[in-house]
Amino acid sequence: MKIVIGLLAVLVTVVGAILALPFLIDLNKYQDQYKPLIEDALNRKVQLQDIRLTIWPRIGARVAGFAVLDDPAFGSNPFTSLTSLDVGVQLMPLLSGKVEVEDITLRDPVVTVIKNKNGVLNVSTIGRTGAELPNAPSRAPIPSTEGPLKILALLAVDRVSIVGGTVTYRDLSAAEPVEYVLQDLQFVLKSVRLGQSPSLHLATLIQPFNLPVALDGTFGPLKETTDIDAINLQLSLGKTVFTITGSTARRDAKVSINSAAINTAHLPIALPLKKPVELKNVEISAAVKGQDAHLTNVSFQLFDGQVKGQGSLISGSDSPPFTGKVTIQGLQLGPALDALAGPSVSISGTAGADLALQGRGFSMQDLTKSLEGTSHIAVKDGRVEGVNLLQEAFSLLKVAGISLDDPKATVFSTIETDLAIKEGMINVQRILMDSHDFQATGNGAVGFDQTLNLKVMLNLSQALSQKIADSSPAARFALIEGRLNVPLVITGTVQAPSYGLDSKALTARVQEQVKEQVKEAIGDLLKGSTQPGDLKQKGRNLLKGLLGR
Repeated sequence: MKIVIGLLAVLVTVVGAILALPFLIDLNKYQDQYKPLIEDALNRKVQLQDIRLTIWPRIGARVAGFAVLDDPAFGSNPFTSLTSLDVGVQLMPLLSGKVEVEDITLRDPVVTVIKNKNGVLNVSTIGRTGAELPNAPSRAPIPSTEGPLKILALLAVDRVSIVGGTVTYRDLSAAEPVEYVLQDLQFVLKSVRLGQSPSLHLATLIQPFNLPVALDGTFGPLKETTDIDAINLQLSLGKTVFTITGSTARRDAKVSINSAAINTAHLPIALPLKKPVELKNVEISAAVKGQDAHLTNVSFQLFDGQVKGQGSLISGSDSPPFTGKVTIQGLQLGPALDALAGPSVSISGTAGADLALQGRGFSMQDLTKSLEGTSHIAVKDGRVEGVNLLQEAFSLLKVAGISLDDPKATVFSTIETDLAIKEGMINVQRILMDSHDFQATGNGAVGFDQTLNLKVMLNLSQALSQKIADSSPAARFALIEGRLNVPLVITGTVQAPSYGLDSKALTARVQEQVKEQVKEAIGDLLKGSTQPGDLKQKGRNLLKGLLGR
């Protein structure tokens, strides 16, 4: 009995000693040793309120009141802070004198990323000891090979987690400062060891869009540099799912993004659309070298057509220069225009286009100044709803008694046009429209403000020209080889076009016809085949035709 009581006393003493260890061992006195190491790795000042040894639920240490201060150029507030940082170690290796970190948990971290008025981020100098804050975004990013991920890999951590975090991004460079917040951040990173590929899980809610986001997958294997041989992730933005694969090497990266379908109704950005649009079989491939981003391929299906493109962009300035090429085949133009919150005139048909652009910046002001490009557009077998060019021509010529199948639509077999974009204007170098009753050619300009200034020549069919000539004697003098040519001027805006006769062009054509008839009459008079009285009567008929009475 005495032996049992003795053993229990020893056990109680041992347990009591173990439970008293967190109070007997003061880890704060070691701050002077490891705190400078952390500050050098992050290139930031670090604050630690208290560090204690923990026994339960696992042996380790708890850091309370941990904060990483911001770059002094952005203020004295913390860049990141958290309620506690718990580090757990494995028991068996510890008994043999080895420290193997099993778990690191960050509770309620708060991170604030700021872009100042010059467009420089407060994270630009993290991990770059001795680097000064640039006055403008650097020409090429300089990622550090000495960062938190490398430190974790060297420690060989089984699990790193974040519970209840918040990340705020504040952009002060915009005309109206904006702020986005990641709420309820949940993060788990497993198997963080050199030579292994960690698994990642992240879930959060993006405000002000109230958009749930999740990211899952693997990347690695981890090295002592930032190079990653394989990235395999799945990103969920609300109801839209993306598959992301790629790799990184120093400052370069390659990435491919695929999605079965992207519906604009599920995106967190407002687009100028009257109704949602769905992109199918989306494939994107890009390569980044420093701040040179190359979109090697983008393709998707849209309105039964195929869209393909490529381009490049050089970041690091307020107005980054870019180039791009887009090819469209088989797109149904009617549904596409119907989805746009734009023109009241709707065009249907099967469309194809080749577009090449270059410019700087993405604001309307930047694009108006710098955007340049060329394009060829063709539309087959369609209708222009809301306007009939023949009806407009008849109204201007005051032609009556000729009925049209559809006075409020222009049916065509082909529309082709060549465009040149420069200085806020779309210069229409050539228009060709083929229809059953006419052929139209023209040129002009369309402004970025949607103003119109077009000249179009309607070359009517012989049958229709004869009907008009019979009902309007004045129109006979605009006939050329039995076909009536009607020059139109289209002004106004895309939403409200205005039609008028090109008086100068019409007068020139009539003058040519009058000259021909006068030459013919004088020739007949000189030959003696016409008498002066007959010539007088022809002149009267000519005037009657010109005056329409």
